Amino acid sequence: MRVMLVRSRAAWVFAFTASAALAAQTLLLAERQCRLLEGALREDFRVVLFLRGQVSDSRLKILEEKLRAQPEVELARYVSPDEALASLKREDPELVDAVALVGDNPLPGSFEVVPTAESLPRLIAWLDSVQGLADWSDVRWKPAQLQAILRARFYGRWMRLILSSLFCAVSALALWALAASLRAAAGRGEAVLVAAGGLGGACGLAFAALAAWPLRRDELLWSWPPFWTSAAVVAACAGLGWSLSLWRSES
Repeated sequence: MRVMLVRSRAAWVFAFTASAALAAQTLLLAERQCRLLEGALREDFRVVLFLRGQVSDSRLKILEEKLRAQPEVELARYVSPDEALASLKREDPELVDAVALVGDNPLPGSFEVVPTAESLPRLIAWLDSVQGLADWSDVRWKPAQLQAILRARFYGRWMRLILSSLFCAVSALALWALAASLRAAAGRGEAVLVAAGGLGGACGLAFAALAAWPLRRDELLWSWPPFWTSAAVVAACAGLGWSLSLWRSES
């Protein structure tokens, strides 16, 4: 009768820890993808400030220094009309042929600015603050790209908060189990539940890897969480089985 009870508890612990490991690994994988997505989008994000009319070289140097001195600016560089035309020629030769019909190069000079990661939520306010630095003819940036960056950052931080909370809960449970182990005698049932918890965690990780494997086709953003996180999940599941066995022995 006792053997059947131990097996029933082991099956319950196995199912519970497998589900917990699957959920934890899914959160880890999604958090890592959010981090990579934010980095990929932010690497390509630029704000282009177009100048109106001709500006002297000394004025251009002053403007560049002022932009670089802004705490919201990570990188700023001046793009001359000739450089802008050469870049447009590489990207869209047909459009350059149409521009050539006009005669002289009609493209204005501009400053290409890379904002810092911390300034992105306040980008519009910063753009308003730099309006007085020069007579800008236009300011170009991609609002949809900025929104995607901020959303990826938000969801990534939210998942990190959840994972940190779970880590604190597991740590508290481990401390409770350690204190309880000083009062409860270890037995065969405890070892079985520890093994069931560790095996359930490993199976949950294996199922998460199997479910996420087709995502490897997207090599741009694919990245599996580090090995130590998987080992920590299995160890936490084994500790969960241990604490459940001690709880049972106390009750």
